[in-house]
Amino acid sequence: MLWSKFARRYMFSPKSHSVINIIVAVSLVAVAVPTAALVVLLAVFNGLNATIERLYSSVDADIEILAERGQTFAEESIDLDVLRDIEGIVAVAPYIEQSVMLSVGDRHAAVTLRGIDSLYTDALPIASLVGRGSIEAATLDGDIVLGYGLAADIGAYNLGSEISLYALNRKQLSTLLPMSGLSRAKAQLGGIIDSNADIDATLALTSIDRLQRLANYPDHLSGIVVSVADDSDTKAVCRALKGCVGEDFKVRTREEKNASMNAILRMEKVAVLLIGALIAIVAALSIVGSVVMLLTDKGRDIMTLRSMGADRSLIRNIFVGEGILLTMLGTAVGAVVGIGLSLGQEHFGWVGMPEGGAIIESYPVELRAGDTALVVAIFLVIGILVSRLTVAHTLRKKRL
Repeated sequence: MLWSKFARRYMFSPKSHSVINIIVAVSLVAVAVPTAALVVLLAVFNGLNATIERLYSSVDADIEILAERGQTFAEESIDLDVLRDIEGIVAVAPYIEQSVMLSVGDRHAAVTLRGIDSLYTDALPIASLVGRGSIEAATLDGDIVLGYGLAADIGAYNLGSEISLYALNRKQLSTLLPMSGLSRAKAQLGGIIDSNADIDATLALTSIDRLQRLANYPDHLSGIVVSVADDSDTKAVCRALKGCVGEDFKVRTREEKNASMNAILRMEKVAVLLIGALIAIVAALSIVGSVVMLLTDKGRDIMTLRSMGADRSLIRNIFVGEGILLTMLGTAVGAVVGIGLSLGQEHFGWVGMPEGGAIIESYPVELRAGDTALVVAIFLVIGILVSRLTVAHTLRKKRL
């Protein structure tokens, strides 16, 4: 198109005034820098979210089955073998939970103790979180495995430390003799989990048999965890599970369990994009200066073109095209720089995490094509709109 040839010549002509060249260069930098920054920021945001999800997936199952009413249900009410035959399910494991008091000497902590069996590690990769000892100490030996923070709170620093457990014995609870409803047991510290602060401060595991005896809940469970194959549809598996367990049970996915946290993360991402849009508007103001300066400098050229028969539409398109070229070039440079920095951090870990117990060595980054395309679209749309409005207003004001 004719207008694009004029726009390219005005931008790249070596005979252009040096001041305008400087203004154009500043405009390009003003667009490129926030574009690159927003690409990197979204990549880091995605990386942090993916890291958090990966950490909590070690303790939160893909799907969990719970009683619709009450805290426990009878083991025979669900046939685990039937669940394992459902297409897409990798592993199924039962568990029981009970609020207990842990005590070492004069130090105490109230926790929710979870009783698991040897199948639990097939459904959740929790064994990978054990820093000292082993998960088998809980599943096979009936000892107790604690998060690092929880173990420190009660003073159980060494494997083999003796820990006293106190729990309500629901079948012997009496208002006349309340102490008769308190079950006591002793266990050894068989493993320490070293993950993140939240998990380390709350996680406590033992065997199903030990906890059932402690709480006097024989043949009862609190829930069932289900692991789904990576290539399977979790929602479809969830529907199949609901058909098997019936209306007396609720089936929820990890996303449903953490719905509030996921909503907050989505809102944070939207907020980041809105801030990016505001930055794009500010960056577009530099394009305004470049286009206005060019319009002022090329006043004689405009009059010459008008005398040769060029209409107002062609003149407008020439200088709108100038703004569009500036926007496209600045956005392209910024996107390339942002992608390069993100990929470099993702593969080489240039920026490390602060020392002092960080669970990852470098800042996590996950570059997503959709986010990068959205950033580019935001800057392009805003730059094009600003260019059109600027040229239309300037031409009208100068009566060109």
